[in-house]
Amino acid sequence: LFEDQSSPVHNDPQAAMSKVAVIYYSMYGHIKTMADEVKKGLEAGGATVTMFQVAETLPEEVLKKMGAPAKASDPVMDYSKLDSLPDFDGFIFGFPTRFGMMCAQFKAFLDSTGGLWMAGKLAGKPCSCFTSTGTQGGGAETTILTAVTQLTHHGMLFVPIGYSTQDILNMDEMHGGSPYGAHTLAGGDGSRQPSDIEKRIAVHQGTHCAGLFKKLTAEPSAAKPKIAIIYFSAYGHVKTLAETIKASVEAAGGEPTVIVLSGEIAHEDGKNSAVSQDIIDSLPSYDGFLFGSPTRFGMISSVLKTFWDQTAGLWMGGKLVGKPAAFFTSTGTQGGGTETTPLTCVTQFTHHGMVFVPIGYTAQEVLSMDELHGGSPWGASTFAAADGSRQPSALELKIATHQGSYFTNIVKKSIA
Repeated sequence: LFEDQSSPVHNDPQAAMSKVAVIYYSMYGHIKTMADEVKKGLEAGGATVTMFQVAETLPEEVLKKMGAPAKASDPVMDYSKLDSLPDFDGFIFGFPTRFGMMCAQFKAFLDSTGGLWMAGKLAGKPCSCFTSTGTQGGGAETTILTAVTQLTHHGMLFVPIGYSTQDILNMDEMHGGSPYGAHTLAGGDGSRQPSDIEKRIAVHQGTHCAGLFKKLTAEPSAAKPKIAIIYFSAYGHVKTLAETIKASVEAAGGEPTVIVLSGEIAHEDGKNSAVSQDIIDSLPSYDGFLFGSPTRFGMISSVLKTFWDQTAGLWMGGKLVGKPAAFFTSTGTQGGGTETTPLTCVTQFTHHGMVFVPIGYTAQEVLSMDELHGGSPWGASTFAAADGSRQPSALELKIATHQGSYFTNIVKKSIA
């Protein structure tokens, strides 16, 4: 159970090295230490690594009063270097938490990438994240989860580590590290330094990402990827999106299988399941997954959650680690869960170590302001209206079509 899942590519003499940028902000040195460990793992996994730190936004006199040491010698990723980012195959971002999300310095860096966003220059690029917090439960998960919103708008692939290393499961000592990524506990006064186990997780993240980044940026395979489209539909809206996505997957050269969740499979103990155990057991045979569910109060439905809970055995065996996954949804109103519903499914992907594939703004239709429509950087969606009377529009179906083909091409790369 829980075997380490890293698959470095350096053993393949024909494999070209992937170019990875590790971009970080470190005030007291904790993140810098972790960044160096991540770099070791990336290089061990066969990647070529370039280190950058983001620009400081606080005045020098303020930093002195805060007791911050001198900055490291790594080059600063300032505005003049932004145009070099598309040259990299993937990224690993590191930042300390500030009240449960990334620090302002790193957010300022991301805010400066608007030109790259408008041109779609980072769409499809894989990215992973690591962090530091002052306390246990002080942002290890939310700091990275909220960073996923930034990646999603760029259309970047979020690569968590899941439980692909045994060290995350360690309960013998206090330590950082989560399915979202490596993490160190700095202590409230910053006096605690990264421990051996935290450094090992950081090295693992580097090695893990080196293997996955190589796969996710490869030339697409000529083989037909097996893609499961798994959904629950109460009134038919999600079903319509699923059928459109299925046709698009086929047109893009994929081999789709539709799995409909019901939540009505009765068992002798009186409990229900979303799908049969045979189907659960078959999931590792698929190359990628598209999940669909209507929103229920801004998150996935209980039927889809029941499905996820049924996959505990696969989780324990790490059977879905590294598999690409995407999401589509329906909501009753505008602003009624189009974004938060996929975000709650990302938490499920993350614990399995699955790679989240958003569409970003790779479909022009997402930008349309000519009519009312669903669809977002997170994926296809439709507005059903509170009474369910509205059906998916032509524009919403175009976005669903795009998601199916876009996702299929990502999966083709992952199996090359």
